[in-house]
Amino acid sequence: MNYIGIDISKVSTAMVIENNNGEFWFSYNNKKLSNKWNKDICDIVNIKTYEYIVDENYSKSEINKLEIFLKISNDIINDILSVVDDEKSFIYVEGYNYGKNVGPIIDLVGIGGLIRGKLLENVSNLEKIEIIAPTQLKSLCCEMVYGYENVEIGKRVKRIEKVINKNKKGVTGGNFDKFDMYNAIIDYNYVGIMSEYINQKKDEINALKDFPKPLEDLDDAYWLKEVCKNNK
Repeated sequence: MNYIGIDISKVSTAMVIENNNGEFWFSYNNKKLSNKWNKDICDIVNIKTYEYIVDENYSKSEINKLEIFLKISNDIINDILSVVDDEKSFIYVEGYNYGKNVGPIIDLVGIGGLIRGKLLENVSNLEKIEIIAPTQLKSLCCEMVYGYENVEIGKRVKRIEKVINKNKKGVTGGNFDKFDMYNAIIDYNYVGIMSEYINQKKDEINALKDFPKPLEDLDDAYWLKEVCKNNK
């Protein structure tokens, strides 16, 4: 089977694929290849970079943006077709975060619509494509790593309800931030092409104020792939 997780954004889209041939990580971001984090992972992650040109002419800026969106969506399809085998493909894509301001959400819908459409048109043996809300992904990640308990609730009418455990810092899954998603990979005892890097960098990354791109999007793409694999 081909399990594919895709985290879409204007500035840093990421994809992780797993099948019988192994595990493949991809980043499509607007940072230079000389960026520290791109340089750090370029030997284990297939990185493609893009430049958005801001022009005084509104139309030129919008056309450039559309051209980049098309380039990214085509690159994603070509990368998928280069590594998937002849078995069925399952794809999980992270949905939109509607808490963002108007400008970014419009761009996100633009690039997201193109990528989703091309997935439907071009991925052969596509068995399932699922759109996962960001909060749902966090909760599913938490459940997979830290487990859950069946708790009896109610006084007069009792019922059993599944309660997902909190992480080691006492954070509930729905409230996970980027650091929690990263540390969940470590606590999950992940073994793969990124495991050595993730474990080596954990102290450095956890000491940062802001979680670095493109790593945060790669983490989400990894969890989308894992959720896909466990819920096919």
